[in-house]
Amino acid sequence: MYFFYYLPIGINTRVRRLPVMTSAYAAICVAVFILLKYLPDVLSYDLYNLIYVPEGGGPVSAMASAFLHLGYAHLIGNLIYLTFFGRYVEDRMGPVLFAVVFLTSAGLGSYFQGLFNTRVFDDPYTGIIGASGAISGLLGAFTVRFVRSKLRVAYWVFFPLQAYTRAGRAEIPCILAIAFWFVLQMARGVAQLDGATAHVAYVAHLTGFVWGGLLAVAFGQYREGSIESMLEKGHHYMRKSEPYAAQGAYITYLTQRSDDARAYASLARAMVLSGNTEGASKNYRRACEMLIDQGQRGETEAIYVEALRGDAQFTLSSEYHLDLAFGLERNLKPKVAVRAYENFGRDYPLHSEAAFALLRAAGLYRHTLSDPDKAALYYRRIADAYPEDQWVDFAVEQLRLIDCQRAAGDAA
Repeated sequence: MYFFYYLPIGINTRVRRLPVMTSAYAAICVAVFILLKYLPDVLSYDLYNLIYVPEGGGPVSAMASAFLHLGYAHLIGNLIYLTFFGRYVEDRMGPVLFAVVFLTSAGLGSYFQGLFNTRVFDDPYTGIIGASGAISGLLGAFTVRFVRSKLRVAYWVFFPLQAYTRAGRAEIPCILAIAFWFVLQMARGVAQLDGATAHVAYVAHLTGFVWGGLLAVAFGQYREGSIESMLEKGHHYMRKSEPYAAQGAYITYLTQRSDDARAYASLARAMVLSGNTEGASKNYRRACEMLIDQGQRGETEAIYVEALRGDAQFTLSSEYHLDLAFGLERNLKPKVAVRAYENFGRDYPLHSEAAFALLRAAGLYRHTLSDPDKAALYYRRIADAYPEDQWVDFAVEQLRLIDCQRAAGDAA
C-alpha cells in the first residue's frame, strides 16, 4: 500500500491581470454550496434541478451542474485547482475564451460521464455534479499554453507498510506533471470497467481535458505559448548569468511581440551585463516610452531609475522625458526629478520648455533639497542662455533673493 499526493503551488511565469472570471466562478461554487447546505429554503427555485441526470438531462444542466458540490472536500479540492490553473488560463486567453473552455468542458464532461455510466453500469439515473470536468478542460488548455513551462509542486509520499514518508517541493516540467495526472485518470477510469467504485467522474476528467486542449489549439494558444517560452528562456539565462544567450532569447521573442515594454527592459538588463551600454539605453528608452503610453507611471519611474544607474545621462525623447520629469516631481521623488530635469536641459537646450525644466530643477534644489548654490547655478544659466524666455525675470529675482540670504547669513 502506498500513497502519493502532489499539489501545484507555482509556475515560472506570472499573472498579469486580475482573474475576474476565475474569481466569479469560484464565488458561484461557494455560494451555491452554502445555499444548498445551509439555506435551502431561501430561493424559490430548487437548485437540485441543476444536477445532470443522464436520463433526460440537457445541455443547461450538464454545464450548470459544475457549480454543485457534494461536500467540503469536493468543493475545496476543486477550488484549489480552479483558482490555480484558471487564473493563468484566463490571463492568457481572456475572460471570454476562458468561459467558453470552462462551460463547454463542463457540459461535455457531464455528457460523456453520463454516457459511460449508462453503457457500462446501466445507470442512467444517478446525478453528476462538480466542476472537475470543467477544471480538467482548463488543465488541458493550460497544458497547451504552458507546455514548455515548469511547475512547482508540493508533494507527499507515504508508504505505511515500509514506514516511509517524505514531503517536499520540486520544480518539474508542466508536461510531465500533467501527463502523470492524465495517466492516473486513465488508469482509474479503466479500473472502473473492472467494477471499481464510480463515485469519481474520471471520464468527465478525461473528456474535459482533451476538449480543453483542442479548444486551446484552435484558439492559437500553442503558438502563443511557444512565443512566450522564449521570454521565459531569456529570464532563465539571466538567472544563470548568461547575458548573451538571454539577449538572443529576448530578441527572438520581441520579433513576435514588439509591444511588450517589459521585455525591452529585460533585454536592456541583459545588454548592461554584456557591456553594451548604448544598446541598453536604447531599449530602456523604448520600454519607458511604451509604459508611459500605457499609463504605467510607477513602473516607468522604476525603470528610469534603473537606467540611470548604468547611464547617468540617460534621457527619453523630449516630450516623454519632460512628462516623466513632471511625474517624478509630483510623486515626491525630488532627487530623481532633478536628474531628469538636468538631463533634459542638457540634451534638449533648444526645446521651448528647456528654460522651464531648468527652473524646476533650481526650485527643487532650493526649496526641497536645501542646496541654494546648485539652485543659483541653474537660475544663472537660465538668465545667461535664455535672455528672451518668459521665465528669465523670475530666475533673476530668485538669484537676487539667494544673494540676499547669503549676505544676511554672512552678516550674522
